[in-house]
Amino acid sequence: MPQLWIEHELQTLVSLVRLLDQQLSALSDKSTDVEDADAFGYFDTMEHLVGLAMVIFQTYVATVCGTILVEKHLALKKGPFHSGGMYKAEIVNHAANYWKHNNEWGTERSDRRRRTIEDAFESVGFPVGTDYPLSGVLTELSAPKFASLEPLIEILHEWKSAVLTSS
Repeated sequence: MPQLWIEHELQTLVSLVRLLDQQLSALSDKSTDVEDADAFGYFDTMEHLVGLAMVIFQTYVATVCGTILVEKHLALKKGPFHSGGMYKAEIVNHAANYWKHNNEWGTERSDRRRRTIEDAFESVGFPVGTDYPLSGVLTELSAPKFASLEPLIEILHEWKSAVLTSS
């Protein structure tokens, strides 16, 4: 039964991610049709869509962990590994946390979390202080494929398989 629930959640995730991917593609196309796409807010919108997708992915990770009763911090250290020195699932998790929490950075309570997230972004070559760091992380995690959300679905499939095998 838990495996069935996980597969159901994955299908929901895939549906949501594909909707966001369509929006990203449409905005990308629009951005190439104008001289100053940044002035139209296309890149800001794309950054938010990527952030929202990362939260969807993070929710899936939490669902898998909760369903099979494995600690999330241990499960994130499974599956595909990025050449920058972190597991891809960890990077996705940090990207989701960045999108959710970066506006509250500066409070003492978030300093440790902020540094951990900054380290993850730096490991893939897109520091949080750069323009559109989530889009940069997406580009890096999608490589060598075109930057889109679809390749991250495969990363989650591989991650889930690794977690289920090791549990």
